[in-house]
Amino acid sequence: MAQLITAAQDLTAGWVDLGAEQNMASYTRCAVWINLDINDSTNARIRALAKVEGNATREYVLPIRVVGAGDVKVRAEYIEFDTDADQQMILEVDTGGLIPIVQFQIQTGVAGAAPGQIDNADITFSSY
Repeated sequence: MAQLITAAQDLTAGWVDLGAEQNMASYTRCAVWINLDINDSTNARIRALAKVEGNATREYVLPIRVVGAGDVKVRAEYIEFDTDADQQMILEVDTGGLIPIVQFQIQTGVAGAAPGQIDNADITFSSY
């Protein structure tokens, strides 16, 4: 297990990087272990961006398919903590060996007087 961040990181209303880019060249999956301290924030969110190369300005939000009213749409994916409380969660990303670099980002719907933060974030990798 490696540290994704070495100090607590505040949640803001805009998407910000959570730790450094992760080189996935030798892996097909990773899991992020999150410790969320919600404080006065609401709707904490995390997402993963795919990148072709390091420090690239081209970032691709991993998609989800949404089915409704007779059609299928593709939307940007993010995971929202649906309980505004301190919690721990493991989030898994499967790249299938196709995405060379992954960047995690965090955001909150409302920061509040005492903004929430990610207290700890660790990452593990798998190649199967």
